Amino acid sequence: MIEWSRKQTWIAGLTILVLTNVAALGGVAYNRAGEPDGTLVLTERELRLPYSRGFSRENSGISLVIKWRLLPTEFDEHSGRNYRRSAAEWLKEAKLDELGFEVKGAVSTPESRSRLNRSLSRDSWLVLEYDGPAYQAMRERLRIFSETAQELASRNPEKEKFKERAARAGKQWNREQQGASRLFVIDAGLDPAVLRMQYPDPARYIIARGQVRAAVNKTDDGEWEVQGYIKGLAVNAVNVPFAYRSVFEPLLGERSRTHEDPPRYRVTLAYGRRYEPWVVSADEI
Repeated sequence: MIEWSRKQTWIAGLTILVLTNVAALGGVAYNRAGEPDGTLVLTERELRLPYSRGFSRENSGISLVIKWRLLPTEFDEHSGRNYRRSAAEWLKEAKLDELGFEVKGAVSTPESRSRLNRSLSRDSWLVLEYDGPAYQAMRERLRIFSETAQELASRNPEKEKFKERAARAGKQWNREQQGASRLFVIDAGLDPAVLRMQYPDPARYIIARGQVRAAVNKTDDGEWEVQGYIKGLAVNAVNVPFAYRSVFEPLLGERSRTHEDPPRYRVTLAYGRRYEPWVVSADEI
């Protein structure tokens, strides 16, 4: 057995570190080479600063968390809640089958339902839409919910529960207009080039890596249904270049922004040849 000296071990470790950094830098360079696959101009509504509690100003980097949403199958008409992690309306059995899940016959027996529910998530390409029909549909849901709640409260002034619901609905409607993310996951596929052909506008649609999972659940009418979920993005945060750090540093000591507050900054985000994001520019609003 060959015994390595301390010097040889140190050199080997340094070599691995250098090669790893070279590979990482090479990947970054490749991703940013040529024209971006897509470029979006987003605000604090879609790119959030980390919680400032415990954050050191001496920290060498700042990252922004990408806040995506989806149109869920579950919408509580009494509370107006949309569940971010609920099943996606568009991610049905046919789409899940296309993505490689074994969904045919999955609802037929307890064993088949359990098998699908235990299945692992699958890598997929996701389509993110900015300020498009999905966001408008969500706005419409909450607008109708708010108007209905206000009308019900006005017809029943003596009932406190209707007043409370109306106040909550109005707050949710204002939040949707002022502060909620307008970035929605609207489709998935196995080939990013095919998805780009289907969604050609690079200023509205981004193609990104992510994960999808499938499950069998009971619907409100008591029927078993195959449903799909977005587990997350492969890259869910983006680093801020040092040149734009001054835009965000003054905000780190402030209280966390609420959904009712207007956004405080604007960021141009590009996705490159590896479908990974980077910050092109940033400024205050």
